[in-house]
Amino acid sequence: MAIVVSKLDPCFLPNLDSNIPWASANAKATSSVITPLANGKEASILSVLSRPSLTNVIMSGFIHDNGLASPLNRGCFYACHNDQKNLTGVALLGHTMLFEAFGEGAIEAFAGLARQNASPHLLMGERTAVRQFWNSYAIGAESPRLIHPIVFLQLSGPFKSHHSVTGLRLATPNDLEQVVHAHAAMAFETSGVDPLTKDAVGFRERYLRRIGKKRVWVLMKKERLIFKTDITAETPDVAYLEGVYVSPEERGKGLGRSCLQAIGCELLQRKKAIYLFTQNEDARLQSFYLNLGFTIAGHYDLLYF
Repeated sequence: MAIVVSKLDPCFLPNLDSNIPWASANAKATSSVITPLANGKEASILSVLSRPSLTNVIMSGFIHDNGLASPLNRGCFYACHNDQKNLTGVALLGHTMLFEAFGEGAIEAFAGLARQNASPHLLMGERTAVRQFWNSYAIGAESPRLIHPIVFLQLSGPFKSHHSVTGLRLATPNDLEQVVHAHAAMAFETSGVDPLTKDAVGFRERYLRRIGKKRVWVLMKKERLIFKTDITAETPDVAYLEGVYVSPEERGKGLGRSCLQAIGCELLQRKKAIYLFTQNEDARLQSFYLNLGFTIAGHYDLLYF
């Protein structure tokens, strides 16, 4: 398969050679044309990303917030077409690599292009697709630094019961330091990288933008953070939650359940669904969310570089 990059931008310098070891021996030779996406095409790309998946909601959230071409996306959006000029995939390649591929060769094409990115941090996607991507991306016996299997959960109906939580509110810039340190600790636990060590200024700036968009919820007790969660990505239909935190001394008291029910009820007044994920091996946390009414919607992998 030949890979052609059209209208190359400075995000990547593509490798035009690609092998597909798992392709059918009877498959016809095809070519894929990868084109960087420019602002102005948001509506058509959002329609392509309408399938209800975790990665599609994250990519759609970036597009709704920043457009297709913005440094705030921390990467570049690309479209892949086959030699019949049919669209076969959309990807965000950069700090985080996400993709939606629905045609032969798109995953291999995106992987070949992404190989030239100097500093990917995370590859995320549905398990089978991520493994196909990695098989085309990796050189020799290369392996990711960390692999985290995760379970994609969604809630599309009302909570069975809930009540308001006194003091639960949207975060303000005055809360920045406490929520930043809580989120950084959670990121380190998952990825092994402390964002406050790697990029403290950028991490705080990104978090402050999220607070400004009214997407961080907090509960304080005597000016100390005891609960927080973030709406990491948002579309007109879906809110994706991440970074659910309860301070250690408050765990096991039902606080997390009460706060999530209150936030979820508010969100479901204007959204069709709430998405989040848990790590595959954390049966206790999965049970917690399933008891709240979430259902399993898929199995994904996080590959850290």
